[in-house]
Amino acid sequence: MHDQLNKFAMYTDEELMHFIMNGEEFAFNELYKRYAKKLLGYFTRMLNYDKTMAEDALQDVFLKIAEAPNKFDNSRSFRTWIFTIASNQCKNFYRHQTVVNEKREEIKYLNAIVNENALSKIVSKLDGMNFNTMLETILNEMPIEKKEVFILKYQEDKTHEEIAEIQSCSAGTVKSRLHYTLKILEEKLHQFNPNN
Repeated sequence: MHDQLNKFAMYTDEELMHFIMNGEEFAFNELYKRYAKKLLGYFTRMLNYDKTMAEDALQDVFLKIAEAPNKFDNSRSFRTWIFTIASNQCKNFYRHQTVVNEKREEIKYLNAIVNENALSKIVSKLDGMNFNTMLETILNEMPIEKKEVFILKYQEDKTHEEIAEIQSCSAGTVKSRLHYTLKILEEKLHQFNPNN
């Protein structure tokens, strides 16, 4: 069995999909081994660090591949295709989310008047871990496509073209979303700027 698994390690993702279409279970296992950890990390960040939900989303992606491998278009990059499926999973999650009322309370809190000087003094003492926590909080407040574009670009190292394909939009729209997201982050994280 071990030899069977290693046999598939030398094939490209696209070639593995061809084997999967022909019922090769070990080819599927190899793809799972290649992508499960990376996709779990993506889902974890996209689904607000809900580990159970991230694991469920991961299983759903691979279930879709197992049930209908022929939906893969061999002219496309498998890597981009699987992230497109993952992106759609996240969009479905946000569409069906029932926490709108909870978010309204958060928005009221966020709009409260804050003493900027006191806040700056506190924030200037925060370390890198707190910066990351604030970054995640701000990203979670953004529209899903803006949060996703940031994660795909800076945490998944995708090109503008790959992101455009994943998000089903133009590269120009990706650049615009990225610009917007970076502007918001720059404003909300200005306390961490060493030049302040």
